[in-house]
Formats: sequence, C-alpha cells, structure tokens
Amino acid sequence: MLCDMIGNDFEIIEARDGRECMELIGEYGTEISLILLDDIMPGTDGFEILAEMNRLHYIDDIPVIMITSNGTDDNIRRAFSLGVSDYISRPFDPKIVTQRIQNTLRLHLKQQRLTSIITKQLGESQNSQRIMTEVLSGILGRKNGESAAHIRHIRKVTAMPLERLILKTDKYGLSWHDCEIIADASVLHDIGKIEIDSKILNKPGRHTPKEREEVKKHAVIGEEILLNGAGNTLNEEPMLATAVQICRWHHERYDSGGYPYGLSGDNIPIDAQVVSIADVYDALVCRRVYKEAYSGEKALDMILSSECGSFNPILLECLCDISGKLIKDIYADKYD
Repeated sequence: MLCDMIGNDFEIIEARDGRECMELIGEYGTEISLILLDDIMPGTDGFEILAEMNRLHYIDDIPVIMITSNGTDDNIRRAFSLGVSDYISRPFDPKIVTQRIQNTLRLHLKQQRLTSIITKQLGESQNSQRIMTEVLSGILGRKNGESAAHIRHIRKVTAMPLERLILKTDKYGLSWHDCEIIADASVLHDIGKIEIDSKILNKPGRHTPKEREEVKKHAVIGEEILLNGAGNTLNEEPMLATAVQICRWHHERYDSGGYPYGLSGDNIPIDAQVVSIADVYDALVCRRVYKEAYSGEKALDMILSSECGSFNPILLECLCDISGKLIKDIYADKYD
C-alpha cells in the first residue's frame, strides 16, 4: 500500500520480512538513501532490525523512518533510542509521508556535508600526526634494522583484524574512528626500544636470560617516553593516549603469561590485545636475525596452538578470517 502511494516519487526496494530486510541492507549498504521500517513484520520485527543496524553501524549512515500502528509514548521513545530519524503512525496521509521523507533526506544530506567538512579537517590533523609517528618510528628503524619493516607492516596488520572485530561483535564498543586511531597508534608500540642497546636488538641468535629481561624493559620505557612527551595534553590527544596503552600492554597475554604486569583476559585493553597479535604475526612471517620467515599458514598454526602465548579467542577468529587477505595484501612479495 505504501509503495503504491510513494512509488512515483522514489525508487523503491521492498522486503517481504525482517530477514530479507537485513539481506538487502547488507547487499546495498549506503546505496540505500532511507529506510521506511514497519515495527511489525513476519519473523524479525522492526525493533530487532534497528538493534542489528546499530550493531553493524548502518544506523549511522542510513536514516530510518519507522511506520507503526502503536503510537504509544513507550514505543516512540524506544524507536528514537535506537536511532530512528522520524516516526509515522497509521493511518497516514500520502502527501505527509512524502514530505517527511523529503525532509529527512534533506536533513541527512546537510549532516553528511557537515560531517565531510569536519572529517576533512580531522583528516588533515591526523595526517600530520601520522607523519610525526612515522618519523619517530623511522628513527627507531635506524637503530634496529628489523624495526623499519615491522613498523611499515604493523599499522595494516592491526587495522585488518580490527575491521573484522567490529563486524563480529559490539562487545568492545569500538567505532570505525576508534579503529583508525588504534591503527595509527600501533606504529609506536616499540618506541621504547630506542633506549635498548643496539647490540642486543641486532644480536643474531637467541638472547640470554639477562638480555631478554633487558629487551622486556622497552614496554615501560615506551610508555614513559610518550607520557613525558605528552605532558598535560594526553587527554586531548586520543591517538597518543591509545599509543601509551599499547606501549605498556602489547606484550601482555590473555592467560596472564605476558609482561610487564601479568594482566589477563579483558583486563588488557582491546587496543593492546589487537596490536599484540598483529605484532606476533608480523614477527613470525618476516625474517629476523635469529630466524627465517615462516609461511602464513605456519605462523597461524603457531599462534592458534599458543606457541607464542595465549590470545583472545575472538581475535583468533578474526585472524583466521583474514589470514589469506593478510598474505595477499601485505606479504605477497615474500611469496612471489
């Protein structure tokens, strides 16, 4: 009925039930300009659809107008709490529906333009930050030759499982912007090695127990370097605050078997957990002075079998999901 009323004004894709609705959202994504969502549908109802759109962050990019016969205050509040842009109760006037659709689309377009302006300004700031982190990391690369290649890889190897994690679960409340910040901050994870003796860092063969303890100091040293450099601005710089956490905790392990504090489970911040597994994966698939490079398959098997310490099961799933793409996108030259 509604399609007949507004079909001459808009190009419409219609879903028969909640399941098909989510399939179409997954297929078309942000190509959809607006969703008219009935609160009562076969199978999955409108509120469940809204919850799923929130979980997958579609609600941030696709405005939703809810259609309902239940115009109670509780229903309306529930809909708006889940992110709808407008709410239309039955029975409705086709001209009013059309006008409210146009108003919602116009408002969304203005919001997109404003977001674009802000994103551009933020991007310029982030680009400056990225240049500075690459310069700092390059200094470390001159001290320890292996670190240069590792630093080039770590941002990408951190970003890819993060992207998978945000689609797999909302447990950690991460946004896409958070993922960018974590990926940018990851390149500073080993900055503390700047104060570790080059002879130890570049030593061929295994470290002695005393040398291992010396290398372990880089986690706390890196934290101190960043804290001292940030001064009173740490709370104003999300990337730097994230880098401090990563430096401090990226060698912790999920079963408390890591260092420097022996934290376990989700007592380890998720940003440090992701960089931890990215750090280990890159170290395994790349040649080091003390070992040859392992294949992607061998590296994955070693991580899954806890040969390199224990990791968050969800992150292990994410790594398995993207392992082929990691090799193709980042390490393809090693297997040509």
